Order: sequence, then structure tokens, then C-alpha cells
Amino acid sequence: MANGNYSHIESFYAGRIFHPLVVRTVASAIRLPIDWRAFLIVSAASLVTLFCALGAYFALELPARPWAYLSLAVTPIVVEQYRNYYWHDLFFAALLAIFFLALRANRWASLPILFLLFVTRESTIVLVFAFIVVAALRREWLLSASAIVAAVVGAKTTGALIAHALPQHNGLPFLVYHLVRIPYNFALNVCGLEFWTNTNAATITDPLKWVANVPPWLHLGNIHQIGYCGFFVERPVKLLLIALSAFGVMPMFVALSLIRGNRELLLKKFDYSVAILYGTLMFVLAALTGTNPVRYALYAWPVFWIFGAALAYLKFQTRDRKLTEFLALSLLAAWTPMIVKFASGATTPAPASFFDLPVLQMVTSVMLLVVLYIRSLKVRSNAEIQQTTGN
Repeated sequence: MANGNYSHIESFYAGRIFHPLVVRTVASAIRLPIDWRAFLIVSAASLVTLFCALGAYFALELPARPWAYLSLAVTPIVVEQYRNYYWHDLFFAALLAIFFLALRANRWASLPILFLLFVTRESTIVLVFAFIVVAALRREWLLSASAIVAAVVGAKTTGALIAHALPQHNGLPFLVYHLVRIPYNFALNVCGLEFWTNTNAATITDPLKWVANVPPWLHLGNIHQIGYCGFFVERPVKLLLIALSAFGVMPMFVALSLIRGNRELLLKKFDYSVAILYGTLMFVLAALTGTNPVRYALYAWPVFWIFGAALAYLKFQTRDRKLTEFLALSLLAAWTPMIVKFASGATTPAPASFFDLPVLQMVTSVMLLVVLYIRSLKVRSNAEIQQTTGN
């Protein structure tokens, strides 16, 4: 794709054009061949851009100790996507940070970035949906219509550029394919039940327990056989571990803050509303999008690093000691799986994935995370008491 050749790429992937285009541009500008070095440079630039854009957002939005909130993003999921430099996930996260920075300054200025996000990954449709819903609820109809136009132009652009790409190997229409993926990934990631089809046989190495032919009346494209490989308990345990640690203690903090009456902050600003709606949807969809939830969890970051940071600023205000303790607990929770891994005698300095642990280590990590969550709730409660009493 970075070389401009889409003839060997399935159309499902070929629509993600902006990241390889940037790699190609960078390689040409610094006279490098389009190889791992060009991708690594873009990955490093994405990492720097993500933290700079977040830092600028915090400096404008959270004037008291804005630098402290950057610790929320020092997590394994960011490091992991930096290391996977051929993927576009960190690049998307950096571009999304620029989008929210622009959205805070001027809603119309964010629309061109919305287009660029759309031609980076098709899941931007969730962001477009959140943007349209928030604009419609505020009766900003022209802005809502403009977001639809940006999405349509993005879809047409990718469609024109991938005209020579290969068809999707399952032979299913785009919408049907995404609908079929949801129960498949739910069964695998949430229930631990691994199913097999003749079209993904090359990527599933577990032995089959049974295979059945698809009835002729059930039209599933090139899928003619469906099989079952078995139950794997490590799948739901890993998903729970990712949910509890990917963003530190922020998921519980955000959820309880909204339940207990901070919903007015949600409606206060346009960017807050988009961040929580989009981020919440992506956090849920991480288990339904694909077979590697940790990769997709990163897409949910706005609800925790934008809206969550604003909540933390509201809760702790100038209470530096409580804020420091809360942020330290969140950072510790994010790295708990790696701490457990190395405390258990692991010697590999750079594992393939920070969340690939034996089941016993994952269970141990979850138990430690529960303790950290409870402690963070106590810190939050103490800050609320101090805020109420005025001490």
C-alpha cells in the first residue's frame, strides 16, 4: 500500500490509505526506501504528536498542573502500538488527538481532520456518528450535515482509490461482513468459544472438534463450512484484564462520576460530549471488532484521557496530594500485568504483547487491580469530602 500497489490487498484493508500514504511521503522526503525504517519513523512521530497534542489540550483546558495528566497516556497499549509500527493504530490515535484539539478551538476546523480520519480507518464512522448525534442534540443542523458530507466524501475517496483491490475473501457485502463479525468476536473474546470457517482456516491453528456445512439457503458468500475448536478460558480472562488495566483506574472513575451526578459536565462542552459518546462506544466495540481486543482498546482513549481528565480536574482541583496519588494509582494499574509478569520470573525484556500472560498471572493481575480500584475510590471519596467541607 505504501508503494501505491493495491492489487494484492483486500478492499476491506485497502481503504485505510492515509497512513501508508504518509509513510510513502516521509520516505520520499528523506530519501529512504519504503521499508521498516520509514514506518518506524512515522510511528515515532505519531507517538510524539499524540503526547504533544494531548499536552496542548490539557494546557488549554486544565490550567493547574496540566503536565500531570499526561501520565494517563503512559500505558502499555500506547507502547505496544508504537512497537507495531506497520499498523496504523497509533497514527490514528495521534490524528484523533489533533481532531479533539481542533474541535475544542473551532468545530468547523475539525471537519477536514474528520475526513483524514475516515481515510485512515473505516471505524471513524463511529466518531462521525458521535459527532452527528451531539451536533443534532444541540440543534446545530448545519454542522451535523457537514459531518455527514465529510464522511461521504471520505467513503467516495477510498472507494475510488481501491477500485483495483481484491474483493473481501469471505465474499460478503461490507455491511453483512461487519454484522457477522460481531457474534463471532463476541463468542471468542467474551465467551471464550472459538469457531472456525473455511475462509479463515489459515489463521486458526487450534484443532477442530466438529465441522458442519452451511445450508445452501443460508447465503454467506464464500463461507461454506463452519466448525468449532473449543472453549478457551484465557480469552474472557484476558478481556477482563484489558478492560481493567488498559486505561488504569479511569473506567470505574468515569462511570461512577457520571452515575453520581456529574452529567452536567458531559453537556458542558461539545468536545466532552463527543469524547464520551465515541470513547464509550469504542470501549464496548473493542471486544466485538476483532480477535485482538488490546489493539482496538486504544481507540477508546478520548473518554478517559479527555473527559476523564476533565473529571479528575473537577474532582481534585488544587488538591495536589490527592491528584498525585490518584494518577499514580492509575499508572500502576495500567502496568500491573507487566509487573506481575516480571515478578513471576519472566526474563524477556520485550514480550510480543504486554497482555499475553499465563492464566494464573492474569488472574493474579485482576485481583491486584481490584485492590487498586478500591484504593482509587477511597482517594476519590476523600477528595469529595474535602471539597464539600471546604478544607
